[in-house]
Amino acid sequence: MKIPVYLLTGTLVVLAIFTNKVQASTTRYQTPFEQAKWLFSGDKFHCEISHRVRGFGLLRLTATPGEPLALALHADWLELTNTDSQASVVPAAWHIQQQPFASTAMRWQESTARSKDAIAPFLEGLEQGYSWQVNITANNGHQYQIDSSPVATQAIANQFRLCRQKLLPKPFDYVRRIDLLFASSSSKLTPAHVQDLNAVYQYIQADSSINEVLIDGHTDASGNRLANLVLSKARADEVASRLIEFGIPATMIQVRNHGTRAPVASNNNSQGRELNRRVTLRLVMSPTQSTSSSASGTE
Repeated sequence: MKIPVYLLTGTLVVLAIFTNKVQASTTRYQTPFEQAKWLFSGDKFHCEISHRVRGFGLLRLTATPGEPLALALHADWLELTNTDSQASVVPAAWHIQQQPFASTAMRWQESTARSKDAIAPFLEGLEQGYSWQVNITANNGHQYQIDSSPVATQAIANQFRLCRQKLLPKPFDYVRRIDLLFASSSSKLTPAHVQDLNAVYQYIQADSSINEVLIDGHTDASGNRLANLVLSKARADEVASRLIEFGIPATMIQVRNHGTRAPVASNNNSQGRELNRRVTLRLVMSPTQSTSSSASGTE
């Protein structure tokens, strides 16, 4: 059956108008290549790549000790709450392959969208000259497309990778207080203990505001009270000795032993006794702001 020409023409006009409206409702932001810059900053506490998208905001990739990579988009004027946007790694316009290389969902809270899920391909994309793209649908239905400019991205990605290799193994929130659990009647350090103590040592070396290390030895309530007091001291001394071997000055370390006097759990079951057989290590920071505090405040 033939479709009347006037109906076909009308349909095409409607489709064209609809298509134009859809296209018009998507606003694209990208910094012109001649003005685009990728910036790097980093130390032992954090590594960061940032790229300003003209007219919209800032794209940022960060790495911190013991945490996965994080991608963020900070908008200058748009605010959304509990809304997801799609971020993708896409080939530049001159690439033959135009399919997204990788993608992740970014969750908005006010003017910032963040994700820590599957971010490694975003760094790999920079090394290959790909772009980052974020597609946003606002509450009013308007759509925005945010594109990075793939200019000199390989060098900046290499700087970032080198920085990550020098990051501290653990963040301050981890090393500031550590409970090292011991086997019954034992003061022997395990490989996991040594790994944590090495992280403590590296953090103290990097942050000059740490001025004291408090080490408290404990036992469960099994056996003789006096013997437990001696055992708690042996555990605390073993921890202190290993820190000194790493290079922490003995003058920074304060060792105390408590035997059975300060349980953190019931001694009436094996799970509780396991938690009580411990050495608690705490770092004391000077009142002045530390290097780590400044780094952790970076968005």
